[in-house]
Order: sequence, then structure tokens, then C-alpha cells
Amino acid sequence: MTKTTAVLFLDVEGGWGGSSRSLYYLVKYLARDNLLPIVVLRKDGPVKEHYKKLGITCLIAPEMASFRPADRKNFVAFTLYLWSMRKYFSFRKKIKMLVKEYNIGLIHVNHESLSLTGSLVAWELGLPWVAHVRTLLTPGWFAKLVYKIIANYSSHTIFITEPNLNHFKSLVGSSFNMIKTSIIYNITPESFKDSALQEMEGSENKFRVLSLTNFAPSRGVDRIIDIATELKNRGESDFLFYLYGKSSHSSVITGRPDKYFENLKQRVKTLGLTSNVFFMGHTIYPEKALAGCDVLLKLTRQSNPWGRDIMEALAAGVPIITLGKFTEFVENGVNGYINADYNVDDIVDELVKLSNSKELCSIISNANRQKARALFNGEDCSQEVRHIYSKVIKDQN
Repeated sequence: MTKTTAVLFLDVEGGWGGSSRSLYYLVKYLARDNLLPIVVLRKDGPVKEHYKKLGITCLIAPEMASFRPADRKNFVAFTLYLWSMRKYFSFRKKIKMLVKEYNIGLIHVNHESLSLTGSLVAWELGLPWVAHVRTLLTPGWFAKLVYKIIANYSSHTIFITEPNLNHFKSLVGSSFNMIKTSIIYNITPESFKDSALQEMEGSENKFRVLSLTNFAPSRGVDRIIDIATELKNRGESDFLFYLYGKSSHSSVITGRPDKYFENLKQRVKTLGLTSNVFFMGHTIYPEKALAGCDVLLKLTRQSNPWGRDIMEALAAGVPIITLGKFTEFVENGVNGYINADYNVDDIVDELVKLSNSKELCSIISNANRQKARALFNGEDCSQEVRHIYSKVIKDQN
């Protein structure tokens, strides 16, 4: 970009989730070179203050309706989305004012849950938009609807990994224009020098296992209870499990929490694991949680070993044990352990192996930091995004 370009970023999470955190690091780098970022958050949250410290304009727009197809009750969720669109004109008014004030040339829709609303406001204002696909939507009619809107109407689509692109293609088909797609990995912090969270201090003589994911069946947090149980059965008492996250399933009508989380807590009590397994709630400081642990454990049923938790563990030099077949981030036996299938005994063996060897943990830690520097470099990744913006705006003009 040879002159300053204003880009409007639409963020659904406000700093409460991985996509929002990833956007923050992207914007942080983009703002360094001929780009004026304007960020609109659907939710007020901790990231607002981070943008403020960078001198980046950041506004809250709760009228920005979102819809993300999930495992169930999508018809009800979509109906509620349509109901929330009654506030769309108020949202469009805010965006129109920003476009006029800052001469915005492009809209970056940071999550597929905002693609319906983002595509509409971009079309009405005559602006190109870039979609950022960050998750694997559960296959179904609504997922195809969201993906096809992205495929047919976005000026360019960014995928965070190769599996995200392949999943998208499997639902949309081969008719969409691959030239308008890019795979760009998320950016991690340049360095980790944080101290552990206060609630994790004093446990240095134990082997501390960390989970940084919300509580839902698809996230597989219940499997961690299986692991803790098997360790107890083997007489391994030096393991502590810190489970950070919140219940991500709730009734879309009543707002009441799903029973999954409550059942997990009850199961821990029943199995006598309350002195080893701790439910810590949500943290806005995942880097501090990583600083206080010895290994990150991610046993997702979605086979997606590439989330924000994985990336930041790599950058922090924390060994990782996870599941899946995508080995670009975690290579088995090199910088952690990745299992194609879930097997309690194998995972417990890997945990015990790590806990018994500080040397092995150190080797993996160094390999992780090297991997993060190579894959998640802020200058390189943001430069790719700049090129996309330049081409999209040039084509639009």
C-alpha cells in the first residue's frame, strides 16, 4: 500500500475468544504500515483497552447481529438471528458514519458468524469485503448457506489453516473461485515473559496440565477427566489439571447453561478428583495461564489441533498433547505429541513421560518456540494480508 488505507474490522467476540485475540495481533501489525484500522466490536471486552493503548479507534456495536451454525437447534438460532436484525438499521447507520468519517475502503469480516450481516452492510455501502474463516462449521443446510454467501460475495477469503479451506470446499463444492482464497496462519506474540496466574502459583512441585477451551462436548473436555482418572488409578498423584473456559452451550431461548458443564463438575466430585482437577472459569490472560503450566492438553472431538491455544502454547514453549491428523503445528515426538485417535492409555503414557523428564520438556519447549517463530511471524503474515487488501481495493476501483 503506497498511501494510507482505512479498513473496517468487524469483531464478534470483543476479546473473549480466540478469533478476537487473533484479530488484535493482526491489526497491531497492520497498523504499523500505511493502514488505518477501525475496529467495531459486537461485545464490549478486554480487547477494547488493548486497542486504545495502540491508539486504534474501537467502537462497540451490540446491534451487529451474528449467526453461527452449530451442532443443534440451528433453526431456532437462525430465527433469533432474524429477530436481532430488527436493529440492523441502527448498526448500518453507525457503519455508514464511520465509512464517511474515515473514508473506509474495505470491510474485514473477522468471523464467519458475521458473514451474513457483514456481506449485507458491505453491499449496501458499495464496499468490498474480506471474509476470515476461522472455524469448522457443523455440516448442514445452514453451514452451506453461510459458506456459499462467503464464496459468492466476498472479494477474498482468508482461511487460518489448510483443513479449514478443505472443509469449506467440501460444503461449497468446487464451483467457487480458488484464486480469491488464501491460507494465512494467525499471529502469535513476539515473546512470552509473563508470570503465572496467581491461582496457579505454589504448585511448581506438581506437573501442571492446562486446558484453554470452553466446555462443550465437541471440545472434549470430558476426556480430560478420563485422563485424570487413569492417572489416579496408576497411583500418579503429582498431576494437577487447570481447566480454563466457560460453558459454551446454553439454551438459545432461556439462556440457561447446558448440563454438560455441571455434569463434568459432578463427575469430578464423584470420582474423588477435586484435589487434582480445578475449574478455573474464563481467563483474559491465557499467556499467564501458559506461564504457569507444564503441558497443554487439547483432546477435541473436532480433530482441529490448530486453535489459538495450540499456537500460543507453541510460542510460549509449552509442550502439547493433542488429537488430529494435521501435523503442521504439532509434530509427534518433535514438539509435542499428536494422536490420530483418542486413546486414554497412550495419552497418559505421554503425560508420564513428560513429567519424568525435564530434559525432554526443554527440548520440546525450544522446538515449539522455533516453530512459532517460523509459522506465526507477525511481519510475514500481516504482509500477506496487506497484499490482499491492495489487490481487492485495486480491483474494486
